[in-house]
Amino acid sequence: MSATEQEAIDKKEGRVMHRGTTQGKAILAGFVIAGALVLALPLPSQAQDKTMRGSQSALDPHYLDNKRDLQLKMDVKWSLGLSPWIDIDHIHVIVRDGVVTLRGVVEDSSAVESATRIASEAGAKKVINLLTTEEKK
Repeated sequence: MSATEQEAIDKKEGRVMHRGTTQGKAILAGFVIAGALVLALPLPSQAQDKTMRGSQSALDPHYLDNKRDLQLKMDVKWSLGLSPWIDIDHIHVIVRDGVVTLRGVVEDSSAVESATRIASEAGAKKVINLLTTEEKK
């Protein structure tokens, strides 16, 4: 039996095989990204827990009422994370009314300038850069 004949039988009997179209892959990618965002957001019970400082203010109750600030924070962190010159693990991002504050330690002054530019390009109204550099000896 040829593959075409088998496909006709499968189709007739209601067994449809999905062949991985580009549209299907795009939908799957969307679900993966949405799932990652859901996992990154705090649970309501965690939002009031002030002892969880390691999450870089993602648990700040401000973001529960200010979705635009939360979206901007996520955009800035995503963009900073894509830069090969910036280690996002050492940068704390705070957003209030579209104003982004960057705190933490980066390798050198060019990384400080790059972080400021990236935050502006991500949509910040203003960037307050409080980053410091670690000098290599």
